[in-house]
Amino acid sequence: MAQKKNEASAAEEKELPLVDESVPFGSFVNTFWDQYEQSQERAERVRENREEAYINALKEVIKFNKQYRNSIAKLYDQSKKTNKEMTTELLDQINSRKEAMKESAVTNNDREDLKAQLKEVTGQLEKLALTPIKSFLYVVDQLEDNIEKSAEASVAYARERRNAWVQVRKDYVKLARNTHLNFLERGKNSFRELVKTP
Repeated sequence: MAQKKNEASAAEEKELPLVDESVPFGSFVNTFWDQYEQSQERAERVRENREEAYINALKEVIKFNKQYRNSIAKLYDQSKKTNKEMTTELLDQINSRKEAMKESAVTNNDREDLKAQLKEVTGQLEKLALTPIKSFLYVVDQLEDNIEKSAEASVAYARERRNAWVQVRKDYVKLARNTHLNFLERGKNSFRELVKTP
């Protein structure tokens, strides 16, 4: 009788399909976790590319602003030079007319003194007028430089902080992968035992 039971259970074992060893459960789990790690790395690369693009855009805007201010300063210098040439030409025309008329009571020395005083006064007025503008442009330049340095430092700090946690994340992923594989192996072994039981 015992022999019949053993033969019957052997026949049942043959009839019941055991867990197919050809199904690569471990490779499914490994593929899942590999894809997770790849997606994390891809997200990190995208984040770093976005940060680099932000820094580059900021640098380009600052560079453009400096070039714009320089072009305005050159335009101002050019207009000042043109005005000076026109003033000099006008004064020369006036002096030539007065010399031709010789009716003026003012002598040439007085004219030259007057001309020098006029140039000095206009130079001082120009310096007074330009001082607030130059100060403002200096402050703007400093502000832009500080913004650029601050943005670069912020991005560097964020990357450093993320990199500090990368190893921890990798360890957790490794632990989760091993736990998942162990869980799968236990489930497979339990199923085998369940199938073997009469």
